[in-house]
Amino acid sequence: MTKAKHARGTRRYPSDRLQRRSTNRFDPLPEKLPFIRLRHGQTLWLLNELGYRGTVSESAFYEYIKSLRKLGIPFGRIKFRSKHSKWLAEYSYCHLMELAMTLSLRVYHVVPDAVLMGIIRYRAQLYRLYRHAYAQSRTGAGKPKLIRINSRKPIELRGLFLDLKIQFAGGHLERFGPPSLLSPAKALARFGESALSAPAFVPFNLSLLSEQVVALALRAPDIRSGRRKSLISTVRRARPSH
Repeated sequence: MTKAKHARGTRRYPSDRLQRRSTNRFDPLPEKLPFIRLRHGQTLWLLNELGYRGTVSESAFYEYIKSLRKLGIPFGRIKFRSKHSKWLAEYSYCHLMELAMTLSLRVYHVVPDAVLMGIIRYRAQLYRLYRHAYAQSRTGAGKPKLIRINSRKPIELRGLFLDLKIQFAGGHLERFGPPSLLSPAKALARFGESALSAPAFVPFNLSLLSEQVVALALRAPDIRSGRRKSLISTVRRARPSH
C-alpha cells in the first residue's frame, strides 16, 4: 500500500460527517454493549452507511477493505476458509470499531502503512478503549459538558475522545501512541495544543463513533454470503417503505 504524504498543518479526523447525522433515530441504545457478530456483506453495508465509501466506486471501496484485511486490519494474520466452508469471517464490535477508526484516518484515500502498524501494535489496548468509550458515552468521564462562547447558544460536548498521539514531520510518522481517552474538557485542551505542535491528528469523538457502529450493527440487513451483490441495491431493499 502506498504511503500517503501528510498534509501541511493540523490534520482533523473526518468525523464531522458522522456528527451531521442525527443520533436520535438510533435511540434508545442498549445501556450495556450488546453481543455483535456481522458477516462481511453486512460490514460493508455498515461502513457504507457511515459514509466511508464516499464518492469512490463500490468495487474500489471493496478492494480497499480487502487490502486492509491482507495487512491485518481487523483480524491480524488469521486466514479464513472459502465461502463454502464453515469458517467465514465474523466481525465483532471491536473488529467493526477498528475498521471504522482506520477509515477515519485516511489521508488522500489511504492510510499510511506506519499508522496501520501502530493500530496493530496497540490493538489490545485499543479494544479496551472501544468498550470504555461506549460504556461512558453519556456518563462518567463522558458526561455532557456545556461550552459557552460569548452570547452564542451553548455547545454541548459529550463522550470520550480518542487521542492516538499521531504526529507527522516531513511526511513521515514521528510518533504513534500510546493511545488514550480524553474527556470533553481535556479534548478541548488537546485541540489548543495541536495548533502549536507539528502536524498532528487531533482527538476525535470515539463514543459517538461507537454509538453509530452499535446502532447500525443492530439493524444490519440479512445479507447472506455468496455472490456479492450491489451494496446500493441491498441498502434500498433493506430500508422500509414509508
